[in-house]
Amino acid sequence: MDATLFAAFIAVAIPAFFTPGPNNLMLMASGAKFGFGRTIPHGLGVSIGFALMVVVIGLGLGEVFEALPWLKTALKVVAAIYLLYLAWSLLGLKIDDEATANDRPMTFLQAAAFQWVNPKAWAMAVSFVALVVDPGPGRLIGIALLGLGCLLLGPFSSALWMGFGDRLQIFLKRTGGERFLGIVLAVLVVASVVLFLL
Repeated sequence: MDATLFAAFIAVAIPAFFTPGPNNLMLMASGAKFGFGRTIPHGLGVSIGFALMVVVIGLGLGEVFEALPWLKTALKVVAAIYLLYLAWSLLGLKIDDEATANDRPMTFLQAAAFQWVNPKAWAMAVSFVALVVDPGPGRLIGIALLGLGCLLLGPFSSALWMGFGDRLQIFLKRTGGERFLGIVLAVLVVASVVLFLL
């Protein structure tokens, strides 16, 4: 990966990582409900899971999906159903002590697996590989560097959204505004599904 490609990656990756999407919205909701500390495994699962996804797509999985349209369609359907389920669960967001005691945040493995049904993660991974990885002798090195770049950026993005949710928790407990937050997050997740299916 030469300096020009690296600069292009940074220019595209920073807004992609830090803007709202299913991962960041779920991390914010988890931070608001469970606090920063209990959401760390979720954040690590997102960061590491996405970096691994980028590497796997770079090694050829993306080409498999392009060659098998039915598989791509099946993934879209599964992703849409799961995201709608998440949106529905966000509608009942509660952050009182009883709710957090009886529930648990997403685990590391669940968050890592979620990347495969996350439309924004797919779009980012495919775009990054197409932008950065040169189909030549240095392809494997390019894929490895791309995965490393994602692994380094991911935790910063996750921590930012988890921290935002954690700070929001104080305000929501004082005002009882978690119902409103749940509705807003659910609408944003549904919007991401609509954009994904268009």
